[in-house]
Amino acid sequence: MLRGEKNSEANGNGPDVPGSGTGRRITLWVYGLAALLIVLSTASLTFIAYMAWREGDRRALESEQLRLARTLNDAHREIARDQISMSQWDQTFEAVQRPIDETFIDTELMEVIWEEFGLDRTFIIDPSGNLIAQAIEDETHFGSRQLAPMHPIRRIAKKSRNAFNKRQENSTSAFARWYMPQSSLLDIAVFDFAIIDGTHAFLSAVPILPDEGQVSLDQEYPAIMVSAIYFNDDWTAELNDQLSFGDFRFYQGAPEREHPTNHLVRSEDGEVFGYFRWDHAKPGREIWITALPLVILMATIIAVVAFAAANRISRLSASLEESERKNRHFARHDPLTGLPNRHHFHDSLSYCLDNLPHKRFAIFACDLDRFKPVNDTYGHEVGDRVLCCVGDRLRTIVGKSGTVSRIGGDEFLILVTNFDELFELERLAEQIQIGASRPIDTGDEAEVTIGVSIGIAAAPDCGSTERELIRKADLALYRAKENGRNAFEFAESSSSQPELAGTATY
Repeated sequence: MLRGEKNSEANGNGPDVPGSGTGRRITLWVYGLAALLIVLSTASLTFIAYMAWREGDRRALESEQLRLARTLNDAHREIARDQISMSQWDQTFEAVQRPIDETFIDTELMEVIWEEFGLDRTFIIDPSGNLIAQAIEDETHFGSRQLAPMHPIRRIAKKSRNAFNKRQENSTSAFARWYMPQSSLLDIAVFDFAIIDGTHAFLSAVPILPDEGQVSLDQEYPAIMVSAIYFNDDWTAELNDQLSFGDFRFYQGAPEREHPTNHLVRSEDGEVFGYFRWDHAKPGREIWITALPLVILMATIIAVVAFAAANRISRLSASLEESERKNRHFARHDPLTGLPNRHHFHDSLSYCLDNLPHKRFAIFACDLDRFKPVNDTYGHEVGDRVLCCVGDRLRTIVGKSGTVSRIGGDEFLILVTNFDELFELERLAEQIQIGASRPIDTGDEAEVTIGVSIGIAAAPDCGSTERELIRKADLALYRAKENGRNAFEFAESSSSQPELAGTATY
């Protein structure tokens, strides 16, 4: 037993409450773990919903970026198909041979390209890199002039011619000298972005070729048709008809700040030509709105289950603790009177012996007088009532001065720890005799009167061991009984000289 427990038991008569602090700690731990489970589960569910939100937005943005790239590519190929429908034609091929047929080029080529396909600018570049004709919408201008090597029109025309020559060199067709299927022409169509007439434009270049071969091929060929379409609001709106993006716009140059929808458009040399931007779809918001009630519902269910489990565990813990407390109490207390039993008394006495010689104490060995006749006359039930009444009186009289124990039958041991002089023990013995001798109601409109004989052994005067002190207290009790009962006697000191030998009879 712990020293503090022994001290409390040696100086008081209250019941033990062992492990009460442990029970409270277990309850706090259980509810703390339940709260932690709720917090972690709610945080996890919220995090999952948040990640689903983010992932939904990210995938929607990736899908829109991919759709835009595909739509731009389709627009590029559509322009190339429009060009090829006019450039792969015997009459067009003959018209660009020298001397050029300006009438055909103006009325049958440039006007059709503008009116049918809406291409803003069209250029015809001969095999030497000279500009031989150009059209602004449906207005055609002629006049051969050499373009600068880095001019975007000459540069894209050269790339188109090189692509054609490379394809012809690798072809095994018998008509490879002049014929190329339209699908192959689409594959070698060259695209680029440039500023034309101060306006950002998309360029497409295709070779001008015969379609039936009923032409003279004695001159160098092919000439290249380069068409441009401006990045204006009309073309952007037409592009967005296929996309249905919100606030879809094209901005010139590099973006000043990062934005999730910045779709960069780069020229052939890798420089940023411009960029598209729009208000992208955010399905994650809908996911979050849908998931949030589920998160709250799941968190509530987890909270209810967790706290129900915590409450159940807490109740079980409290029940086990109460059962343990009762078991410990019954193991150390008399089941009839509720007083400490022999084990409790021995533990308290051991603690007091440890404090000798600094702290004195005394043992009262008490035996009830005339109890057997009461038990024989009125029965054991009345006898038990008498024992309980005497036990209550002894506990009240002794109070905080010590511990009252019932060790069996009508025998009681009192461990007195709060006194300074031996006469205080004598006065306490007198109070015990007076209290015990008061009539006791048996419950059948009858009263019984008993007495008590007391043997007192004070430590360390009468000894410093449990066996010695109890033996001397018993000897003093026997003397008190021999002297007429209902009396008290002090035990002799260890020097065989009576420290205080007295007899009192009431």
